[in-house]
Amino acid sequence: MKKLFIAILAVTGLVACSQDQLVEAPKSAAIAFDNAFVNNSTRATDINIDNLQDFGVYGSVVNGQGQQGLIFNNQQVKGSQAGGYTYSSAQYWIANAQYDFVAIAPYTNAKWSYTTTDAKNGTLSFNNENAAANQDLLFASAERTTQDITSKPDAVSFTFNHLLSRVKFTFVNGFASGSNITLKITDVHITDTYKSGTIDVANGEVANTWTAADNTLNVDFNDAGTEFLAANGGSASTEHHYLIPAQASYNITFKVELKQAGVSVGNYSRTATVNALNLQKGQSYELKATLNASNTSDQGEIYPIEFTVNSVDNWKPDNGGWNQGNATVNQNNNSNN
Repeated sequence: MKKLFIAILAVTGLVACSQDQLVEAPKSAAIAFDNAFVNNSTRATDINIDNLQDFGVYGSVVNGQGQQGLIFNNQQVKGSQAGGYTYSSAQYWIANAQYDFVAIAPYTNAKWSYTTTDAKNGTLSFNNENAAANQDLLFASAERTTQDITSKPDAVSFTFNHLLSRVKFTFVNGFASGSNITLKITDVHITDTYKSGTIDVANGEVANTWTAADNTLNVDFNDAGTEFLAANGGSASTEHHYLIPAQASYNITFKVELKQAGVSVGNYSRTATVNALNLQKGQSYELKATLNASNTSDQGEIYPIEFTVNSVDNWKPDNGGWNQGNATVNQNNNSNN
């Protein structure tokens, strides 16, 4: 069986977190959070600005004398862009101080933890096994410097970025055009993704790469037994799942049923390998496999139905193919009397 080739298409898009500086705050004004924005969201299962229900905030303050304290320690902030964001036990601005904030989403049913003493520096851990590769992970940071407090401050504004990689599969029907071959794809898995990982945060910025551990997680891309049908000349795609970014090779398994004019002609189990796939945080990957006569059947190549002409019988008899006979032409002689 010839090797199954898989092409990888990456859709990029990671925007750095924005920071606010030199903000003047009012006396006794509560610290508020608002104007949350989520970068690079395209699908309903992703966290985006419309479905961002809550996030956890870490916040620290350093006063003019250099004294430091952690004023938010995974404080739940909840709400919506339309209705505003709220939290309990309000904290307040002080003059001539430096504030640093980190926000991580989601808060509810979170599969992450953040270890820090000053908000802007720490280690973020994520358990993708507990998340069943279904949970998005967002990160944002902001900083403020207060001077004399003379007016009400603006709310702290976060721009969230995705920290995981999105992956989906597309299967292309590569059988000859017009062959009336349909492919039914089921039971799609990556069998060796990473169960967990950590990423460092320094000065409010996440590192470029994750440290991943234990690549024995089996991710099912065939949720609820979904069938993916690829008609002749067409393609079919799975839903996406979230993987911890890492540079690694991955093994893929799936089943394909070959149908001709709606009639099943074979069920086959297929495997493939993606070599040295360098998954990056905040990027989407489409793993594309073309299924054709060379790589679908367990029995080897599926050969097309061909036609040839062995012979054409001659017309009978054999003397050129025509029966011969004589024709008599009758002439009529007419005379005038």
